[in-house]
Amino acid sequence: MPYQPLTEATVVDYVKNLPEVLSSVFLPGDTLRGVDLADGNVNLVYRVSAEQNLGRTVIVKQALPYARVVGESFPMPLERSRIEADLLQIEARYAPEFVPRLYHHDPEMYAIVMEDLNQHIIMRKGLNAQVVYPHFAQHLGVFIARTLFYTSDLYLPHEVKKEMMAKHINPGLCKVTEDLVFTHPFMEHPGNKWNAELQPEVDEIRANNSLRSEIFLLKEAFMTHAQALIHGDLHTGSIMVNERETKVIDPEFAFYGPMGFDIGAVLGNLALAYCAQPGHVEDPEKCAEYRLWLLDTIREVWNVFETEFRRLWNEELNRENWDTDEFREKYIRRLLQDTTGFGGTKMMRRILGLAHVLDLEAIPDPQRRATCESQALDIGQRWVMNRERVRSIEDLIVMIKESKAKYPYGA
Repeated sequence: MPYQPLTEATVVDYVKNLPEVLSSVFLPGDTLRGVDLADGNVNLVYRVSAEQNLGRTVIVKQALPYARVVGESFPMPLERSRIEADLLQIEARYAPEFVPRLYHHDPEMYAIVMEDLNQHIIMRKGLNAQVVYPHFAQHLGVFIARTLFYTSDLYLPHEVKKEMMAKHINPGLCKVTEDLVFTHPFMEHPGNKWNAELQPEVDEIRANNSLRSEIFLLKEAFMTHAQALIHGDLHTGSIMVNERETKVIDPEFAFYGPMGFDIGAVLGNLALAYCAQPGHVEDPEKCAEYRLWLLDTIREVWNVFETEFRRLWNEELNRENWDTDEFREKYIRRLLQDTTGFGGTKMMRRILGLAHVLDLEAIPDPQRRATCESQALDIGQRWVMNRERVRSIEDLIVMIKESKAKYPYGA
């Protein structure tokens, strides 16, 4: 059918005309109903369920030619739906337990139908509520290691890698990242927004040419370093969890880029959650305990990633091209340094730019929020400016522990 945005009224008929979805999920005679979840910044997202049993359900996600949260003034390429469908299948090849099942991709309607993760929540919300996820670090470290290694030159024959690069070029959404992560937050731009309490810090950061030059080096690496097929938007808002499972969603920003961008996005968002805890927890002991868990999680995500990445390197490396131990050690050290820089940049952009995070935005008092945001800005700057001196994950942890708000907001 020709492209048209789905609605609650039309999404049920849409699913009824997909026999592979009906046979995979629903029973003959099921009466279906659709609900607009309205929980995405960019896309239309519907839940279609059987009224007889709400456990029989799917998610329908459809791309719009613009960002839903902003409107037609922010155009977005519809092709991102094809990228997302491809990535879900590639990720399922290497880490099937950590992604939702894809039932259908419709290239004309720019829509995908996938497993409903209704037994999970967006991780960011759980972190705000101080929920401990005992398996998250193990799951995510393995997911990142496998999806990055198996789509890189370390594993793939060169011609296959080049073909995959061509297939997954994503210029429209890469441009969004280049602007919203690396450029606009560090200059005067009408799309930026920030807590007015932070104005002196905002002015200082934008006038800091040494910091901006380092961020532009990271931007240049993002634009040119086609290391692996990265998720491209891997933060705690694109991970769904419960106490047993971890599922990575929304890979529509995927393209061939630097591995450290994915890892840094995860670690940076965990560090944002660390900074936000005093805004959500009144009990100092409970706050300190949960912050310690977050630090342990940052450490473990990297350690699990490195262990699994080294295992894959030892067992499945294309040794015709890359077989030296010294190269491996330099490669992994650079990965950690890239992770540090990208993570710090991602932290700062969530405070200075257009797209903020619930971790901080849910703190109602602007002075209390500014204290948390100021500490996050301090960590972000430390990570960016000191990344080339990083030798272990403990260096990142130390920078978090040494960080502080610049001013005594609300004192």
